[in-house]
Amino acid sequence: MKVIFFAGKGGVGKSTNSAIFSYRAALSGKTVLLNSIDPAHNLHDIFEKKLSAKPKELAPGLKVMETALSDWVKKYLKETEETFKSVYKYQEAFNLHKYFKTLRYSPGLEEYAVLLAIKDTLRRYAENDIIVFDTPPTALTMKFLALPQVNLLWLEELKKFREMILQKKEIIEKINRGNKTIGGQTDQILDKLNSMIVENSELSEMLKNPEVCSVVLVKNSDSLSLSESAGIITELENLNIPLSKVIVNKCDEPTSLEEELRKHLDASGFKNTGISYLSLHCREVTGLDTLRAIELPEDYLD
Repeated sequence: MKVIFFAGKGGVGKSTNSAIFSYRAALSGKTVLLNSIDPAHNLHDIFEKKLSAKPKELAPGLKVMETALSDWVKKYLKETEETFKSVYKYQEAFNLHKYFKTLRYSPGLEEYAVLLAIKDTLRRYAENDIIVFDTPPTALTMKFLALPQVNLLWLEELKKFREMILQKKEIIEKINRGNKTIGGQTDQILDKLNSMIVENSELSEMLKNPEVCSVVLVKNSDSLSLSESAGIITELENLNIPLSKVIVNKCDEPTSLEEELRKHLDASGFKNTGISYLSLHCREVTGLDTLRAIELPEDYLD
């Protein structure tokens, strides 16, 4: 299975290009799932079909869905509350439940919801040859791509801290028991931290594996798009996440701005990344017939 993220500045044509790529890949014989994880969904307009969180087959080999991130925020909050209540049963007298409602205002919650949605998609629909994600604008996308690595930094430190607490606790209990030991005890919090470390490690390695995952960067031929694209290239290199292609949308041929883009790529770890040009000037891309008729560069599906 290949996992491809279409990323870029808002309004450059990520949804359009993810739709074109997914449909044409399906026409070539691949089984493709296209999932919009952008809160401002556009795929239903492009395909002229009502879409939901359940994949809908729109053509042979092509299924499309639109994930509701608000549902994943609610799901995460509910699971977190249940975990707290399970682990801290002995503290129910302190009415901890009344503090759970503040969790919905936690920073990073939307990014984590995106990550949960991605993990669920990969788990449930792994039988596809290609899973394509139409992503939110740059800021949110780069945050959720970085999240597994950021999580691991925190989790490793929290694990050390929890182990230190357990060591102190064990010393105190030995003193109280007259140096007698009780074997076979487990710690729910440490178990949870270990499972989260494994989960985030697997996801981080998947994102960094060029045989499995890659990012397609979509941009327009203007200075603002170039500036944001350069930032994305730098961030992807820092995260060691592969960049497979740059698509310059609404552009017939290279300009001086694309020469600058080439310099950014050559100065990064993506020197061999290809650039494709797709001319969609003054053209509304809607419906399968239009997606099929668009003339694509030879290297577009590479």
